[in-house]
Amino acid sequence: MYRLFVSDFDGTLLDSDEAIPLSTMVEIDRIRRDGVKFAVASDRILKSVLDYNRDFPFLDYVISCDGAYVYDVVHRKALLKKPLQVSIIKKIKKLYSNCELYLDTVQEKYLCKNDIVYSEIKNCRISFSEFYEAHKNLIYQLEIKFFTKKDRDNAFRELEELQLKAHFMKKDQKKDYRIIIVSNDSSKVFGLEKICKKEHLSLEQVVYVGDDEEDIPILLSVGQSAVVSNGSKKAKKVANVQTSSNETKGVEKVIKKLF
Repeated sequence: MYRLFVSDFDGTLLDSDEAIPLSTMVEIDRIRRDGVKFAVASDRILKSVLDYNRDFPFLDYVISCDGAYVYDVVHRKALLKKPLQVSIIKKIKKLYSNCELYLDTVQEKYLCKNDIVYSEIKNCRISFSEFYEAHKNLIYQLEIKFFTKKDRDNAFRELEELQLKAHFMKKDQKKDYRIIIVSNDSSKVFGLEKICKKEHLSLEQVVYVGDDEEDIPILLSVGQSAVVSNGSKKAKKVANVQTSSNETKGVEKVIKKLF
């Protein structure tokens, strides 16, 4: 029997307006009242996901920053923290000083450009050295933004050749091409294992719905896996089933079918 339902966020649970359909929220609430825990797994920072939980609480756990930070929402407690190594942050900053870098903490996504770090929430800017000293152990994810896919792919190959002790992922959104970097021992699967350990569950008792190639390890690990129809072909090949798109409530349909 499945006791934990986990969904990818962007492109899966959220529609193109970055909203969760009300009927989907109702279904999530129904299975939670029946004792099934609900979690989101995302490359977003924690705060960005929790903002959706304010008006209609539906989350038990959040796997944020691609597994680098796992949070118990109900008890307001971190289950896992895997900040990026200081040496990797410095190395990336030096190699890609001409690019826009995003330094992700739990609470904010900071933009670093031309050695200045910009805070949208605090509406201020400080030097990288000042920011670094204050946040060096609080950065869970680093993003490099490129304006062409070719530049991004070339940089990805360069980073792989350097064999840095970090995990690199490609992320495309319209004409926004990024490389996302997290700690080498961070992953959605590892984050999920932490939740399962706390809940005394096996991975066989987990349902996961995803959409892209980065979801493949977790799709292969759980008891029941599904991919939305707008997801990647490679992810669809390894999933147990395919559901409808994020625009047509694919996650909700999986919930109704299994519960």
